[in-house]
Amino acid sequence: MAILSFAPAYIVPLLGTLFGIYAITRLLTPEQYGHYALVVSLMAMCQSGLFTWLDLGAKRYFERAMREGKLSVLSRTAYLGLGISTVLLTVLCFVGLGLVALPHDLVAMIWVGAAVTVAKEASTLSKVMELSSLARTRYTLMECAESLIGLAVGLSLCWHLDMGAIGILWGMFVGAAVIVLFDAPRIVARLRGGRVDLGLQKEIAAFAAPISLAFFAEYVVASADRLLVQYFLGAEDLGIYAVSYSIAERAVTAVFLALSIASYPLVVRAFERDGAKAARRQASDNAELLMTIAVPALGGFCVAAGHIAPVLVGPAFAARAAQLMPPIAIAVFLSALRAHYFSHVQHLTNRTWRLLIALAPAAVLNIALNVVLLPRIGLMGGVWASVVAYAVGLVISIVQAKREFGWPFPYRETAKAAAATLVMCVAILLMHFPPGPVGLGLLIACGALIYGVLVLALDIGRTRQKVRPMAARLRLRLANG
Repeated sequence: MAILSFAPAYIVPLLGTLFGIYAITRLLTPEQYGHYALVVSLMAMCQSGLFTWLDLGAKRYFERAMREGKLSVLSRTAYLGLGISTVLLTVLCFVGLGLVALPHDLVAMIWVGAAVTVAKEASTLSKVMELSSLARTRYTLMECAESLIGLAVGLSLCWHLDMGAIGILWGMFVGAAVIVLFDAPRIVARLRGGRVDLGLQKEIAAFAAPISLAFFAEYVVASADRLLVQYFLGAEDLGIYAVSYSIAERAVTAVFLALSIASYPLVVRAFERDGAKAARRQASDNAELLMTIAVPALGGFCVAAGHIAPVLVGPAFAARAAQLMPPIAIAVFLSALRAHYFSHVQHLTNRTWRLLIALAPAAVLNIALNVVLLPRIGLMGGVWASVVAYAVGLVISIVQAKREFGWPFPYRETAKAAAATLVMCVAILLMHFPPGPVGLGLLIACGALIYGVLVLALDIGRTRQKVRPMAARLRLRLANG
């Protein structure tokens, strides 16, 4: 249950993001939101291609560096990489903006987005060090503070100073910069006495570069979706597609990210200390908990989409977003299960280039299906293209994980969770909840209560075994007064 103790580090930023969507979709038109989403997609693409390898490498090699007394070496090596990647991003922006004629406002947004990308990576390196050492409280405070400060500043600039979407970007920059300043004393301490280890730099690059390439390809596909939507359907449809995708992605991946924050370091620690068998055992425990929570989260989101959309997004977005969100949630679930569980095999074995075996076919298929379906059936065509492509990628990844590492998966517990989720969804559909926040809250509460009873009745994820010690401790505490 130690994994769950890290959940606030994602849940609080998730709630902040959803509130941000609520506010932004009432401050911006669908067309303006479409342009903002395009810049954010470019930021994500640059971050994945130029910076992701740094935090992945730091997370993977932290345990070894601590054991060998080389944390300062790892830190100096990582921050050298941060400097190199920043220079490359700057050059890329100059070259790209020099080749393409864009409106002045969009150019300004791109440059601010570049600054945000660097600041967020610097804050991510600080948080990765805390996470890898399983410093729960400090990591959670840093993660939550960055999100909430960024949201507060961004909305203030967007609303009170009428800066529009660029104000939201400046808020992100401030949030990340505050975390870097807060962690500055520890950054200096981690760097003190170390040296740049080019050998370690090469080892990190060899491990993380294929993962970065895989993430980059995935973000290229996501950005290609948006570019193709704009090309075939226009900026207004792009804004609706982007906000629908944002809500579904954050809601469904909340479970995966909240659990994988700690589950991946635990698997790495088990592998480094006790070998492959211990890593598989830890992974099996992680997967049971993951599927016990992720499956009902997906089902509940799909049946509640008609209540969620009017509450979270502005009237100009709500009706079409409610239709798009359920299939998008399915696509996101398939993608997240591959990325946050089955792909860990390639991370542990350092054969990260094999990630592309699953991702490349999915990427090509996604783009091809978008080109075929978008002109014919509109936005829903792009959504179903993602569902098919991500399903193909997941199947390939499952086969790889089994073949390369004997990676476990709790099929029986997942089937039990799916059955309980089906009962929960049918029960929710038979009930009538009033529109608005109150109705949505009642729907969520009823769904959670029904599923919770079924979890205990069916003992999904060996819940009874895990709950008994907690109940015994609580009774003892109450008895002792």
